Amino acid sequence: MKISENAKNSIVFYYKAALLIFLIPTLLVPCVSFCYKLMFVMLGAGALLLLYDLFTNRKFLKARGMFWLIGFMLVFAVSVVLNYKTGLNLNAASWGYTAIALLLLYPDSLSKTKERSLFELSVLNNIFIAMTTVLSTVSIGMFVCLYHKDVIFGDQKYAMGWSQNRLFGLYSNTGYMITALALAITVLQIAVTKARGKKIGLLYGFFLCYTSVFNFMSMCMENAKGAFISLFAFVFVAVMFSVAGKIHEKKNSGTVKCALAGALAAALSVAVLFGAVTVSRKGFSYIPSIYRSLGGAYYVEGSSEGNEKLPDGDDEKEKIEGVEIDRNIDESYGFFTGRTVIWKFGLEQFKEKPIFGYGPQSHRDVFIVDNYLRHFHNLIIQTIVSVGAVGSVFIFAFFAAIAIYLLKNIFIHIKKNGKYYYVFACLLALLAMLAVNSMAEVTILFISRFSMFIFWMYLGYIQVFADDDKRLKTDLITEKIDKLLENIFNKFTGKAKNEK
Repeated sequence: MKISENAKNSIVFYYKAALLIFLIPTLLVPCVSFCYKLMFVMLGAGALLLLYDLFTNRKFLKARGMFWLIGFMLVFAVSVVLNYKTGLNLNAASWGYTAIALLLLYPDSLSKTKERSLFELSVLNNIFIAMTTVLSTVSIGMFVCLYHKDVIFGDQKYAMGWSQNRLFGLYSNTGYMITALALAITVLQIAVTKARGKKIGLLYGFFLCYTSVFNFMSMCMENAKGAFISLFAFVFVAVMFSVAGKIHEKKNSGTVKCALAGALAAALSVAVLFGAVTVSRKGFSYIPSIYRSLGGAYYVEGSSEGNEKLPDGDDEKEKIEGVEIDRNIDESYGFFTGRTVIWKFGLEQFKEKPIFGYGPQSHRDVFIVDNYLRHFHNLIIQTIVSVGAVGSVFIFAFFAAIAIYLLKNIFIHIKKNGKYYYVFACLLALLAMLAVNSMAEVTILFISRFSMFIFWMYLGYIQVFADDDKRLKTDLITEKIDKLLENIFNKFTGKAKNEK
């Protein structure tokens, strides 16, 4: 039975919401083992939705730049097959996750109206903000009492709470920048709420303030350079275009002047944020000691067998001192914390298989920089190693074309400055934030992280607000592919014959 277009849109939207709800727990230490099994269920559901689209509307072929994405996925599949002896199951799963993001979530977003997109963004934003609020509250509680516990799953050791002079909380890795992204999405949600013509009530306003404070505290004490730099990128882009729009609205100045003024305001905003983070980290470091001076008990780093409670002392002699907040990193690793060693290794591997690469999960058994190599900590290195030069051409051509398209449209929209302009600006800033983070992590491809799915969903949504129906020249090829598939399906089902 054929499902109506509206029903299908709703089903995919519910799938997005469920995917987000299931993805975030996969980042938590207590849920690592259990939630990854559930993710395969989500992968299967996404595959069914994608197959249904293939045999009906083939929406994924109509999205902007899909020629490049299909080429990338085909080369990716070739790479998985050629490297079947090393990590076949993991490489195939990585292909499946990537297909869901690129061929289902991204194209679906483009087919919506602006008002429908605002509604869906609002729901997805609130889900993310609410979940991170709970997790950050728990994390701050762990920091206050300096809770620590080591947990081992398989060959991986995870730290919970406060460890190595940084706050892990419940997260298995602070490099996921989940709290920094939550702060950015909170700003986006404010823009979305205003664009929908809704007022931020007292209760909802309190919620947004609460989540901002606790996520900011968590981000500061997580002490992840990538998260800080990525948030700075978000602030720079968001402030630059927001200020440019405001100036043009009030003074009707030229686009270039507005952009330059916006860039200056953005640079000052980043400097203020940098100072706020620096001062706040120092101030937050005294919280455990203050808690102790008030009679609270806190814990020292223990082992997997349990935690040692500090004995009660003389409160009158208790000194208020800050905890150490500088990470213990081998000086030989440098500013990039050992990533340069990994990048050099990746380039050496690329030279050995430069055409189709190894697949994204073929180096997991390599021990380097005191750990197993889960990924290459850089999107460019990861891509050329995973799918070689051929696959890299397709995906980087897509990113270049879309970046030019979005930047061109945001400058055009400075003059219009309509009700959706600030949503557009915040979405662009969010995408820039994830792109910047991809220079230190593998954020938007290959790995089943929440950040990859958010990037591709929101990349679709932002193009709804670009208000431009022009398509890339290469999209003409995908239109011909769609026509060919339609003829094949009609011949297979006998539809064409019946119509005659």
